[in-house]
Formats: sequence, structure tokens, C-alpha cells
Amino acid sequence: MPIVPQAERRGDSPWQRSDARTRAISEHISAWDTPLHWTELFALESRRATLLYWLGVGLVVAGLFATHLLPCVDYPQHLALSDIARRLHDPNAPERTEYELNFFTYNGLFHFVVAGLSSVLPIELAGRSVVAVSLLAMAGATLALVRILRRPPFHAALFTPILFSFATGWGFVNYVLATAVAAWTLVFLALAAIRPRLPTLLAIAALGLLCAFAHVLAMLVLCLIGAALVLELAWRTTPPSLGALERTMRTLLRAALVGLPLLLGCAFCVEVYRRQYGWDPNMYRDPTMEGSAPPLWQKFVFFSAFATDLFGDATDQVVLWLAMGIMGFAAYKAWTRDGDRGRGSHANRAGGARTADAEPAPPIVAPFVVMTLAYFTTPMVLIGTHLIFPRLAQWAVFGAVFATPAFPERIRARVREYVLRLGVAAGLSLLLHCMLFDAETRDASAMIDDLPPGRSATAVIWDPGTIAFRNGTLTHLAAYYAARKHGQWAFAFARYLSVPVRFRSGSQPAWPLKGWEFDGEQYNPRCKYARAFPLVLIKAPTHLSRDASGESLVRQLVFKQDAAAVKLLSHHGRYWAFDTTGLPEDGTL
Repeated sequence: MPIVPQAERRGDSPWQRSDARTRAISEHISAWDTPLHWTELFALESRRATLLYWLGVGLVVAGLFATHLLPCVDYPQHLALSDIARRLHDPNAPERTEYELNFFTYNGLFHFVVAGLSSVLPIELAGRSVVAVSLLAMAGATLALVRILRRPPFHAALFTPILFSFATGWGFVNYVLATAVAAWTLVFLALAAIRPRLPTLLAIAALGLLCAFAHVLAMLVLCLIGAALVLELAWRTTPPSLGALERTMRTLLRAALVGLPLLLGCAFCVEVYRRQYGWDPNMYRDPTMEGSAPPLWQKFVFFSAFATDLFGDATDQVVLWLAMGIMGFAAYKAWTRDGDRGRGSHANRAGGARTADAEPAPPIVAPFVVMTLAYFTTPMVLIGTHLIFPRLAQWAVFGAVFATPAFPERIRARVREYVLRLGVAAGLSLLLHCMLFDAETRDASAMIDDLPPGRSATAVIWDPGTIAFRNGTLTHLAAYYAARKHGQWAFAFARYLSVPVRFRSGSQPAWPLKGWEFDGEQYNPRCKYARAFPLVLIKAPTHLSRDASGESLVRQLVFKQDAAAVKLLSHHGRYWAFDTTGLPEDGTL
């Protein structure tokens, strides 16, 4: 029943009616604004539930430390750039003749954080630690937002199956770090939407700017999902007794106030774009694929593949479908009036959600609706950048966590157990696949350890995927060498103006007409680009590793007429390394 101040019913004086209205508004907001100690933001309904949730998250993070090389496609490129960034801090570094640092970028937070950490930690430990912290922060923000929104805390475990997402598997580590920052910004946006306070607004401004510095796409997502969250929360926490027009105006004014600090990060992104567009307008264009996307039915049917696309056996997709099935079941129970029905006043439900048996607040649906629409309407290639809409699948699931209705009280405890165990299963599955990946790639790491430091390397890879992970996780193997041995590497991302470590004008070799980064058979050891990278790392076809004359076959396959002229430096299983110094150049690019 709507709250109607007693003074308005009695016809008291305007001052009394004003005081009564103020009290009514305060009481309505207080129903959402029940103080939570910071430790409660990371706790579930019980000690056991909390342990199970963080066990699942911990297993996901443990997978990052269970392997010598991370199963993330572009990750070694960013790791090598971070190592260059660390060396460029030395004013006498020889790398200064080839590279320059650009601090004014919206794609650099990961590089600078890892570069700073690598001054006290090994570069690879620094890199995987930042990725691990990103995933931990994302899991923590999900749970904190669930608690603030007064949803059932165990719902946060429905996000664990997609914590290690499509973007992580592809090694978009700048974006992964930025999503964690964006998620924590949403936490403060939610707090401010319920009750604006100056410290909270300042935190939004600082985190928004940090997100903008980390990755521009994450900043766009933050603005979109943040607007949806703030508008719905502002509407929910404005008393219905105010009337439709006044309630709408108060909602819009509060949403504008809360969202205003994000303009700082938006202005930063706009200025970076304006500056970089002036450097090279073509860097944000892909004439052959711009705006391309699969049909909507494929986005729906193959949602799990676009959302994770990790394991060779597709078990990651199975676990994700189970999580989404549970969400769908909750919606069905609510639709049939057996689930998240309003028993008791909203104030009692919102204010009492801190106990395991209390009724939670209503679902928050706007972020889910907005991010689902964004997923279906965004193309695969946007502004010259590939693999865009699959990155939004994680945000659609993120929104679904808060939109999932509460289960009926009679089955809630049982479902809670299933959901928490599913989160643990997701974490255990990733850990086991990372251990299998380590067994498959340990020879590659050992080969790199054998090589001399400070050289210029390229990789010629047959079958860059593995049994454990389906994507080309070894495509940028040469960048692992560059990071570990402080050398140079072919097909370096430093050619992109958007990253903070860039080639100086005229310092990079002329680009090859036929690149072999994604096709080892295109490698020409005598072309100009190949001669700039005489250290050659090879993953040979499987059948050559089984043959007794494997070395001669690998030499002939890769170097052809120069098979006898190259020097073997290392061999471990399918992985070989040769020094091609001294080979002639045929004059081709």
C-alpha cells in the first residue's frame, strides 16, 4: 500500500505537510539504504555459502597459476609491450631508438601497471597477477552489487561460469582489467543512486576516469549499463506517493547527478580519439568488414560460444547453459506466481534482506535489458576493431544475475546449494583445463628458456590451438620470448597507435606482403621481414615430432633450400628453435 503521510490526510498546515513528505521520502530511501559493513559486501547467506562462492572464484584464479604460459591469445603481446614500457623508463635504454611511450591513451592501464610491478616481480608473474586481480575484482564487484541491490546473495555464483570469459580467453587483458574497474564503478553508482553522497560521487569520477584510461569499450559499456542501473534504482527509491510527474522529475534529476561524474572519463576518451584520429584516420576503419555481424538467430543459438568459446571439449559452454537455465527456471517460477511475489511491504523486504530467510528486494531488470539489446545490435567489427559484440555477452549475463527473480522460499535452500556447486564446478573445470594446457605447452616454455636473451624472434606455428583450449593460444609465441628474454618480436602490437608502447616513425621493418602470423606455411626465410627476425620459434606438425628424422623434416618444411644453413638452438617435443643468421635476402617483402 502506498505510503501516505498522515498530515496530508488531516489537512494540516503546509509546513507540517512538508515535514511529513520529507519523512516519507527518507523512510522510503532508508528501506534500500540499510547500512552494510564492508565485510558483508563479500559474504553470502552463511559461512558455508561464502566459502563455496569464493572457492569457485579461487579455482578460476588458480588456473592462471597452474601453467607456464597463459591460455590467452593476445596476452603475450601485451606482456611484451609491458616489458618494453618498463625498459623505456630508463633514459639510457637502447629501446628508446625504436619505441616511444604514449601516456595519453585509452588502452594502457594494464601495460603501465604490469610495467611497474615487473620492477619488483618477474614480468610473467606480474602479468598473470594483474589478470588474476582483475578476475577477483570482477567477482567481488558482482557479489557486492548483489548485496547492495538486496538480491539473494548466492545469485552471484551464477556469474562464475563466465568469469573467465571470451575476452579473457582471447587475451584482451586491457579490456578485462577495465571491466573490473567498470564493475566497481557500478557498485558506487548503485550506492549513489540510492542516496547521493559527495565521497561516493568522487569515487565514481575517479573510477570512471581509470576505466577510460584502461579501455574505451569498457567505458562505453559502463556508461550504458550505468545509466540503466541508475535510472531504475532512482525510480525504485523515489516514493510512489509523490505522484507520477514529480516522481519522474526526481528520478531524472538524481540520475543526472549520479551520472555526471562519468563525464570526466567520457571527455578523456573523446579527446584521445580526436587526437589519434588525426594521427591516422584509417586506423579506425576496416572497409572490408566494418559493421559485419552474424544473423540474430546465430547470436541467440550460439550465445554460449560467443560468450566463452574456450575449451576444446566445449564443457565451458555446457556449464554456462546450466547457469542460464537456472536463471530461466527462476523466471518461470516467478511468472507462474510461485516465485518472487511481493509478500509484505517493500520496505520490509528491502530492509530485511540481510538475513538468509528474508524476502529480497525486487529484481533489477534494466541493465539486463539494455546489455542484451546491445549484444544483439552491435556488429562483430566496429570502428575498425574486431570481436566486439562477443565481449558484451558477459555483460548480458552480468545483468541477468540481478534480473533473476528470487526462488520460492520452499526450494531456495536447495537451489542455493546447486548454484554454489555449479560455481565450484566451473572453477574446477577451468583449473583442470589449464593444467592440461600446461602439459601441452610445457615444451614451448622450456624451449624459450634455452634461447639466448635480447634477440629478434618470430614464430612459425602449425596448429596454434591445443586440446585444452580451442583458440590460437600459441599464435603470439614469439612475444613470450620477447617478454621473458627482453628481446624483439615479429608482428608486434606496437604498430597500433592506440597502445601506449609504439614504434617510432620509420623504426619498424617494412610489413610483409604475406604474413605468417596466422599461417606458418606462408613463412619465407629470405624475405626482408624474416631477415629482421633471425631467431625462429617453431611448433611443428604433430606427425613430424613422431618421426625419427624429425629435425631434417622440420628443417626442410620451414627453411626449404636453406635447411642445412640454419643452426638448431633448442628442441622439446613439437617445439624447435633455429638461428637463421646469415641467410641471404631475396629482395621480397
